[in-house]
Amino acid sequence: MTGVFGPDYSDSYDAFYADKDYGAECDLVEGIFKDLGHPVRSVLDLGCGTGRHSVELARRGYEVVGVDLSGGMLERARRRAAAAGVSGTTFVLGDVQNVQIGRRFDAVLSMFAVVGYQISDAAVRSTLGNVRQHLEPGGVFIFDVWYGPAVVAVGPSARVKVVPVEDGEIERKAVGTLEPGGHVCSVKYELTRRQDGKPDAHSSETHRMRYFFEEELGGFLTEAGLTLQSLAAFPDVENPPSAESWNVLAIAAG
Repeated sequence: MTGVFGPDYSDSYDAFYADKDYGAECDLVEGIFKDLGHPVRSVLDLGCGTGRHSVELARRGYEVVGVDLSGGMLERARRRAAAAGVSGTTFVLGDVQNVQIGRRFDAVLSMFAVVGYQISDAAVRSTLGNVRQHLEPGGVFIFDVWYGPAVVAVGPSARVKVVPVEDGEIERKAVGTLEPGGHVCSVKYELTRRQDGKPDAHSSETHRMRYFFEEELGGFLTEAGLTLQSLAAFPDVENPPSAESWNVLAIAAG
């Protein structure tokens, strides 16, 4: 995964997702932990970004190691942990495909479509194999991906979001196109930062995201020594996936 989450996007990330309910997502994750029948004490957060899940889980008493490929986002994660006064958090710069932590965890978490950024078969296999390597026997892997039937049925659309920042605003335009042969949705983000008394600043990034079909995803997990236990609409996890469920939550056992 290269060429994404550069300085401009990293600087804007938390502003764009300020309305995302990370607390509710951690409630959901904790509920899954409690259903395991044995305690979860340690969590590996692969693709932790600015640490919103990692810090919230650490606040709840878990030992968390967060991994991300973006140094800028990790710096924000470290500042977030320090501001929250939580202990038991460590942040590591690395690629989810091959980072080596040197230990196993009771649970591995990979949220906000991190697995989808692994667009080739080889990248998916490397990532899932690395998850298995870091997961304790009987541990759980929780992740979300874009759901193929919904992506194909609904299709990408152009979107614009404007968020306020301390000295102005940032506008993000997103335009997606499908690459059906590779099960990829390519999204071009154009950012415009408007600050008082300064000329507009422009930047852009293209994020290529893989979407998955259930049988395909189950096959990849099986190859890695993991078992797909459930797939549900996300965040409405009480519902099964449908042609309207662009995001789905997967739970796999080690």
